[in-house]
Amino acid sequence: MKQKIKPVKYLAVLLTLVLMAPIAQAAVTENVFGEQYPLTQAVTSAQAQVIYYRAGKPGPTTTPANIYVDQEFHTALLPGGYTSFCLTPGEHSVEAAQEDAPRYAAKQRQRPVRFEGGKTLFLRVSEAGKAEQVDPKQAGKELAQTRQQLHVLSRASSVKACEYKPRSYSLSSDVLFGFGKSSVADIDGKARKAISEMAYELWQYDSGDAALEVVGHTDRIGSDAANEALGLRRAQAFRQLLIEEGFPAQRITARSAGSRQPVTLHCTGNKSELIQCYAPDRRVVLQVQDK
Repeated sequence: MKQKIKPVKYLAVLLTLVLMAPIAQAAVTENVFGEQYPLTQAVTSAQAQVIYYRAGKPGPTTTPANIYVDQEFHTALLPGGYTSFCLTPGEHSVEAAQEDAPRYAAKQRQRPVRFEGGKTLFLRVSEAGKAEQVDPKQAGKELAQTRQQLHVLSRASSVKACEYKPRSYSLSSDVLFGFGKSSVADIDGKARKAISEMAYELWQYDSGDAALEVVGHTDRIGSDAANEALGLRRAQAFRQLLIEEGFPAQRITARSAGSRQPVTLHCTGNKSELIQCYAPDRRVVLQVQDK
């Protein structure tokens, strides 16, 4: 004998389901999206990078946009989501489509695009649900409002994990220090302003756990030992200014390259002429390695 559900009990169950719907929707959203879009990093010349995104915010009736790479399914983008991946340089087809089941015609479309090594291509899902190329500056503004799409595993065999170049900033040590100088006290207001501007840019895209390495370089005037020590003192002074800018000391290391990595060639003349010719060699480089 079937038990009848009393009307009051039925209404209570229905009300519970209605109240739980937003919670379930929130849980689905959290499972779909990951971290917010970070700073775009440069890849090595052996790879081409694709940043594919969809502007807007997901709704209860949003239709995913299927992304195909070389006729194979990669992911399904919702508004507010992005995916990033790398390809080997050369020709590849990258398509987008909405509601293309059951025939998945977009998957079969071949519109090859030539991808250059070391370059990044920004693609956006258009309002019509298709792929459109976007200017990097415009893409950067829109990507800041997106989060990584996580809920689907790529089945595109040509998609590779990206190999990123370490980020670096270089300042002429002649801007920071006078010739032969190396202490924090030797750095004038103009040089401090240049460091503050560099630090501000770094703060905008800092991951919070990136390792910062300061490398001091010298010219070839003087002994190897003297140049090694001079490069280290300059790197340590630069490190101290970064700490004053708010970067945690434990994340910053300093080392010297001395005169071992020159960028000038064929400098000749007296000491004054050599000092001028060797100027590009005198530099401090900040290398940023995101973890």
